[in-house]
Amino acid sequence: MDMVKLSKYLSIDLESRELLDESNHSRSPLSLAELEIIKLLAQRIGDVVSKEELNEAGWPGRLVAPSSLTQCISTLRRKLESQNDIELKNIPRYGYSLCVIESDELVLPKSVPQSEGGNASPAVNHLSRYWRWLAVVLFFVFLAGLHFSGKLKQTVNYLALLAQPGVASILNAETELAGQKVKLSQLRLEDQPDEHRSASHFIGSWSNTDKVFGNELLTRIFANDNNRYESVALCNQYEGECKDTQPLNLVRDRNTYSPLDLQWLSDTKLRMEQVTYNKILLDKFENPSQGLVEDIYRADVYYYGASKNVVRADVRLSLVYQSPARGTLVMAACITDDLLRHVSMRYQFSGEFKMQQKTVDGQLVKSFLLDTENVSFTSPDAISEESATIYREIRKSVLSNETQILRQIYQDANSGVWMLPLWGDTMVWAHRVEVTL
Repeated sequence: MDMVKLSKYLSIDLESRELLDESNHSRSPLSLAELEIIKLLAQRIGDVVSKEELNEAGWPGRLVAPSSLTQCISTLRRKLESQNDIELKNIPRYGYSLCVIESDELVLPKSVPQSEGGNASPAVNHLSRYWRWLAVVLFFVFLAGLHFSGKLKQTVNYLALLAQPGVASILNAETELAGQKVKLSQLRLEDQPDEHRSASHFIGSWSNTDKVFGNELLTRIFANDNNRYESVALCNQYEGECKDTQPLNLVRDRNTYSPLDLQWLSDTKLRMEQVTYNKILLDKFENPSQGLVEDIYRADVYYYGASKNVVRADVRLSLVYQSPARGTLVMAACITDDLLRHVSMRYQFSGEFKMQQKTVDGQLVKSFLLDTENVSFTSPDAISEESATIYREIRKSVLSNETQILRQIYQDANSGVWMLPLWGDTMVWAHRVEVTL
């Protein structure tokens, strides 16, 4: 019998899809979504599992309403309510955690003075109660101060962002592309498997590379596999900095082998870029102070698959720094595809950011922790199968979250490499313009 043990008496019977309580030999049937969700929670007992991961486990590849997960968790709680040693906790704005209480024993700290009868002295008990009450009062005064200053929500969101996985490693490798030297830097986040793919895995299926890449300068590539999609950001003219005015950004489904004819893609790009779909102006900051610096980034990102339909994301990003580590950020994207050329979907979000930076394997990585204040989304009148890939990601990762984290992996005078919320965390090499307001 295939079983997953949850506690001393409770197990999941995977074969019959039931919760088995050995204390009274009772069984509770589970729906398929309930089974997959509690299996995932059981694999990570005590850890917080995000809503996105739970949605993907319960309804893989499907777009479901947020209430579906809420209802599923509510049903699981009812089926677990007789278990005193298991609790399914809600972690606001992030996800859920399955907690197992292993012992009810209370262990007194050794530093507490004991009386001859084994109990703490009255004076010590009185002092201990005083400090506990004082700590509680000060805590609520602190919360009240945050609340009335309007900073409570912002503080909670910031703490949630700090728990997000950071960049764990950047592995550099050298290879060749169209007879030219290529330096490929592969990123791995802390929540991704500790493995790196070969350079040929990302670029080995490309053909006609010599017709597109032909220069004396080094080609530089940043790549990432986010467990759903693989993305590549490529500068074709790199000599200490990117001299390519239109770096190439590509995304594909990691589970589908998709050979790519770069000459065909180049022709398709040229046709699609005749129109700049993204009409959203990013300089919407109110009354900016003189002397502030605004960084403006623009890039095109292309998703390709087994079909001949290409999806284009026209991306704009603007940051106004009010201090070296704080400011305001706006990101906008307009998505179209070659099949439905005159139909587009658009989304935009903005808010205040806090920037943190650290060096990973010799590369300076900046993380922009964003508390989103304004989010807008324009749904398309029609959607292709290929465009549905990013449509699902936008609704899941952008529209349903009050916070975002954007990472900058590289920057020079004219460009920057980012991980942006498109097809999950997507590598994007963007053209950069700096403006002093």
